[in-house]
Amino acid sequence: MKKSRIVILLFASGLWLTCSQSTEPKASPPQIAVVQETIVLTGTPRYDALKIYNAGGGALTWTITEWPNWLTISSYSGSIAADTLSLRLTTDFTKLPAYGDYEGAIKITSNGGELTVTVKYTYRPPQLKIDTPSLNFDRHFRYTELVIQNAGGGELRWQITEFPEWLQVNAVSGSVYGRPENVPLRVRLKDLPYGSYQSRIRITSNAGEAEIVVFLTYEREVEVYPGVGMAGISLGDTYIMVQNKLGQPDRNWYDRPEKTVFIHHFTYDEMGLHFAVKTNSMILFGSGKVGFIEVHAPYDGLTPEGIGIGSTAAELTAAYGEPTARVGNEWRYPGITYIVQNNTVINMIMKSEEF
Repeated sequence: MKKSRIVILLFASGLWLTCSQSTEPKASPPQIAVVQETIVLTGTPRYDALKIYNAGGGALTWTITEWPNWLTISSYSGSIAADTLSLRLTTDFTKLPAYGDYEGAIKITSNGGELTVTVKYTYRPPQLKIDTPSLNFDRHFRYTELVIQNAGGGELRWQITEFPEWLQVNAVSGSVYGRPENVPLRVRLKDLPYGSYQSRIRITSNAGEAEIVVFLTYEREVEVYPGVGMAGISLGDTYIMVQNKLGQPDRNWYDRPEKTVFIHHFTYDEMGLHFAVKTNSMILFGSGKVGFIEVHAPYDGLTPEGIGIGSTAAELTAAYGEPTARVGNEWRYPGITYIVQNNTVINMIMKSEEF
């Protein structure tokens, strides 16, 4: 009986050891893989990329052994662990003998197998294309983007040679390949006299010229509605809505009073605009709603009663009577607070209850 028990125990121990060893994970070997096995090139390294990754385990060591002579690759060998490597592909047009369709192969060897990636490119002469023959601006619509397209192939080299001095153009030259180039435009109202303006944007390139007629109507208008909004922005509009209307802010920052929520501030200094959004996130505030609007010179919007930056204290009381409260130089009225200094309105502030 005792011998039988010993045999059973030994058998059970051996079975447990066998099961334990069989369930231990085995390290998988490296295996080369790519995101796309066929790549249709645009001609620019900004968008053209070969992405390699390791579909197995360990370290993948790879080398590109063959590629078309009209293509330059940002790296020809390397090592990958668990990430994806993006290699920039640059088309060298000087090595394409004529316009037409080209196809080539990128061959990769590695310690995890071999791969061949097909690259295709249609080489045509560049062609400048502008879909917008005219642009209309006013005090509410001060920002847009000029879309420069290459309707052909190769490299379209463009240059903006003429534009009105009241228009800020973020880039005056560049290159376009297979995807459009968006050039931000913003009207500069500072020190600009009221009136109607007409001018043009002239574009030259290695594939033709284009001209865009631009119009601007600039007048002082009623656009401050206490409790609602000003500068064409309403309380409750999102950060994204403001950016779509006014463009990228000049400054962004946040503070965190009492270490609770984040208050994100963003300003358009040349326009005299300051907005704030209250959210629970340090970075995810794009959909946050504007709860604070402050304006100062050169902003010149008026209330329906004709009060704005530069109005006198006497004009303020004539329009609204005495404020409901005065705190320092703050004159508080329902829906709006005026900052009065030297008997002159220098700021107007509007905010929601949560501010």
